[in-house]
Amino acid sequence: MELLFWSLVVFLAALGVVELARMGIFWLMKPVRPHSGVVVVVPQDGEECEQLIRGAMARAQWMDWGDCEILCFNQNDDPQIEAICKILERRYPNLRLCKRENLVYHITRER
Repeated sequence: MELLFWSLVVFLAALGVVELARMGIFWLMKPVRPHSGVVVVVPQDGEECEQLIRGAMARAQWMDWGDCEILCFNQNDDPQIEAICKILERRYPNLRLCKRENLVYHITRER
């Protein structure tokens, strides 16, 4: 039982060291302008759209990128992707839906 306890303590201590190293590295590599990042998500169909958007949001928060913008690129003009993005735009204010003809304007836009 004591071996199990100390194994758990060592495991949790290792996780803590990894988390501290991650925080230090990301703090050192943090961009000068935190609002200049854009993550582009390209779902192939409506089935994976919500997972990709939520994953991109979690990654942006985990890496402490501030209020970086998430673009959902509707490559095939799928109405299901558009409906999912419209619903998630209410929850995530930095999510934008863009279509093929407007992608360049969304990425190069001043923030």
